[in-house]
Amino acid sequence: MSVGIADGAGWLAIAGTDKLSRMGHESVRMRRSLILVTGEEGAGKSTVMSALLPRTPGGAKIDAEDVGQVNPFNFDQAFLDLLWDNVTSVIANYWAAGYPTVITGSLLDSDTHASFQQFRTRLPNDPDVYVVHLSASKPVRDQRRIDRAKPSTKEWRDRVDASYPAGDTSLRDNADDYRYIPVNNEAQQITETLEMIMQAIPEIYSTSDLSDPAT
Repeated sequence: MSVGIADGAGWLAIAGTDKLSRMGHESVRMRRSLILVTGEEGAGKSTVMSALLPRTPGGAKIDAEDVGQVNPFNFDQAFLDLLWDNVTSVIANYWAAGYPTVITGSLLDSDTHASFQQFRTRLPNDPDVYVVHLSASKPVRDQRRIDRAKPSTKEWRDRVDASYPAGDTSLRDNADDYRYIPVNNEAQQITETLEMIMQAIPEIYSTSDLSDPAT
């Protein structure tokens, strides 16, 4: 289990001196920010996004899975273009309505930096971007997919997993203009995962935000 911040010069401590950390807590909270949650199927993206929203001041959420429901479903570039256009339109509407921090996810093709760059070119303005990369072993992700309500078969799970390039670290290695936050949540409770994410983005989350909003 690990969490880190990367920029073009390498790994930084959470209280690093990159351009985001140099800004004051309150000033950045008013800036337009995007928290992009990614990871293989079963890594917990939708769960984390939903749990993070109540703890996010001025936050809004758009899960790409919710706007990518079509029939028939053909995962190709035309579909990705449509999905990204829909998601970025909602993100822009949230920002325009006064919600400075938008949480999104489930929208990158195979979690590659090339896919991220294609998506980012569609974003309006120049927001601060935080990429939360969730991970867990295949047996753990398989069990999560079996347990959830969404239908799943072994053939489907293996096919989806095979679409992710083995050993790809391009999101981590090219984090020049965003903060990269890797979180292995295999043995974590959701509260532990949220705490790691929030501690890695002190510009948005203060110490008081770390508490359970239901208490």
